[in-house]
Amino acid sequence: MQTILKAEHIDGGYGDQQVLHSISVKVRAGERVLLVGPNGCGKTTLLKVLAGVLPPTNGQIMFLDRSVTGTPTHKRIRMGLGYLMQTRNVFPSLTVEENLHLGYWHGNGGFQAQRDRLLDIFPMLKDKLMRRAGLLSGGERQALAVGMVIMRPVKLLLLDEPTAGLSPKAAEDILSAIHRAQETIGFASVMVEHNLRLVHRWVSRALVMRQGCIVAEERDPKHLIDREWLQRYYFE
Repeated sequence: MQTILKAEHIDGGYGDQQVLHSISVKVRAGERVLLVGPNGCGKTTLLKVLAGVLPPTNGQIMFLDRSVTGTPTHKRIRMGLGYLMQTRNVFPSLTVEENLHLGYWHGNGGFQAQRDRLLDIFPMLKDKLMRRAGLLSGGERQALAVGMVIMRPVKLLLLDEPTAGLSPKAAEDILSAIHRAQETIGFASVMVEHNLRLVHRWVSRALVMRQGCIVAEERDPKHLIDREWLQRYYFE
């Protein structure tokens, strides 16, 4: 199975504050990897480094067999990296269709076909194309945010808490739609998500972080909702 992403011995942080300590991660084609761990352990920081938003202070990142360690985010996106930030991920004053058009960078040709394929994945947006994004419900807005990212060809999607602030039903719908998108398009994903009881059914394995390090790998997602497992990695 093709390795989509390989990060080795990554250090990183903010100014003099080191957050990540010799992180190594490998993601293969089609995988759905979950980053878990207590608040402040470095999960979002790691996503930022993988996306190129934050430069590492040490280590190397390979994406599709090419070194992207010093490559800016927009070039990684053109290579097939998608990155869904937790906040400010849609343009509220623009319509749904205008937001999708901004997410599509191939020019004019092919937009409608890609938009229609996306609406099959996110049917809650089908009758909202002319509505301003700021008037959408929380679940619809998050569906649009994911849709904007995958309007481009994506090989790896990084997601930072895609269900944050959503109702249980809306959160379930978003994770289900992301899964449909992965099945349809075939990209891999790395996700940060705190609702383990909800998300464990949608991932293939988990990497456990603590104090800026990866301390364990869990290949059976059912263990994510086991009380003893949670006690071991979150509270001890």
